[in-house]
Amino acid sequence: MSSLSRRRLLKVLLGSPLVAIVGCGGDGETLSPLVPPPDLVLEGDEAQLANLVRQQFPRLKQLAQNPGTSFRIGIPNGRGMEVLAFSFVDKGAANYCHLRVVRESTGEAVNLLWGMKGLLPSIRLADDRGNTIRSRDGRLLEIGFSEVSGAKGRQALDWIAIGVKVAAIAFALWLGAQIGRAVLGAIAFLAFNAMVLGLLVAGIAVISPAIDWVLRNITLQDIKGFFAQLVNDIIRLFTEISQMLDQWLR
Repeated sequence: MSSLSRRRLLKVLLGSPLVAIVGCGGDGETLSPLVPPPDLVLEGDEAQLANLVRQQFPRLKQLAQNPGTSFRIGIPNGRGMEVLAFSFVDKGAANYCHLRVVRESTGEAVNLLWGMKGLLPSIRLADDRGNTIRSRDGRLLEIGFSEVSGAKGRQALDWIAIGVKVAAIAFALWLGAQIGRAVLGAIAFLAFNAMVLGLLVAGIAVISPAIDWVLRNITLQDIKGFFAQLVNDIIRLFTEISQMLDQWLR
């Protein structure tokens, strides 16, 4: 083959779709198919994260109003982007509207379900059959409000803050400690409020003591008010979560 023909062939190959799926290295490693960018990326310092989560009330409410739709949250991890896809379902792990989260890098899914520990609710991470999953160190992932210090005699906004802390513990134990504490706080902020919105928007009849407790103590206006907090108040919550995780992740 002449030098000119070889150059033409090389041009055709470089311009073909083959290049998009075949790796550049000598081992022929294939690249992952392209995926759309996340709807929200959690990055920046605590003030930037606080500002980001404050703006998400309409989006979470819309998600709760449209079960089956997805809200994809990106988390930079130094090697790329970890994506958590939030959606609401009303079957599978539980027969009420609940939050399901998929870790797209592994395909692992968890359902955030309501439980009860003593007189206060708990958050339980379950598989699609409703079985409580375990963390990497073997702990069952059900965290009670009572396990967060100072969880008695509170007003609605305080209960929501406690719920965010509980969710942060659950996500930290599920995802691992490699994710920054403020980012874990932001994920938990969104996830817990989404959990409550799922109940409030669905207008379901009470089917468990935990759900009865939530519906008696937290309203849609309370959730909206929680998102309207000052940035400094949310930063303070992130700081409290970081200090609390130091004890849980030992």
